[in-house]
Amino acid sequence: MFVVLVVLVFLADWLAPHRHLPWRGLDMDAPVGLATGAKISFISLAPSRVCLGKLDQATRLNYAQAEPKTDGKTCGWRLAVHMTGASGAKFRPHKVTAQCPVVLASYIWLREVDKHARKYLGSGLKKTYHAGTYSCRRQRGNGSDAWSEHAFANAFDVTGFELIDGRVISIAKHWRSDGSKEGKALRKFLKKSRSSACKLFNVVLSPDYNNAHKDHFHLDQGPGSSCR
Repeated sequence: MFVVLVVLVFLADWLAPHRHLPWRGLDMDAPVGLATGAKISFISLAPSRVCLGKLDQATRLNYAQAEPKTDGKTCGWRLAVHMTGASGAKFRPHKVTAQCPVVLASYIWLREVDKHARKYLGSGLKKTYHAGTYSCRRQRGNGSDAWSEHAFANAFDVTGFELIDGRVISIAKHWRSDGSKEGKALRKFLKKSRSSACKLFNVVLSPDYNNAHKDHFHLDQGPGSSCR
């Protein structure tokens, strides 16, 4: 049995694209594979230098390391990153400050968002609209008294997207668009973008989760697991 397992691993390593193999390193610019999410999780558990090293390998990422932050007894971060551009797209507001694994997953995810925008809406991604990452507070909308991942800049709230052709897609407005051809395309784009996020982040919450998330995607790399 052991010999068979070794042979199977050898064949997979030889024949399968590396993005599908969890023992192969993460290629920041490769298409998302079956093992991409697992690789991000491994990097999240590794020393911070491993994650920063991966950011250095990204060919179209604009970022700088942030100063450590202490906010009271609980909130803040030891290491975070300022991201100002990913795969040719910018942000509104112009900067995203988050822990390294969130930035790493966001870089890969936004390339997927751009792909979905081109496929379903006929135009690429120009800007990602967001409501920030850091807020020293407890979780909202679920009755829990636990600290939010936002308290550690370990979560990213995305509210919409601006395309190269000038259109702005709002999660609040277009998640449940009308039945027109354009409305269906907008819904498909947003649903596919959420599905892609679920492959890369530990927790993804959308308007389907609860009223507190009616206008944004919540993306985090906390210890939980959810795709709603």
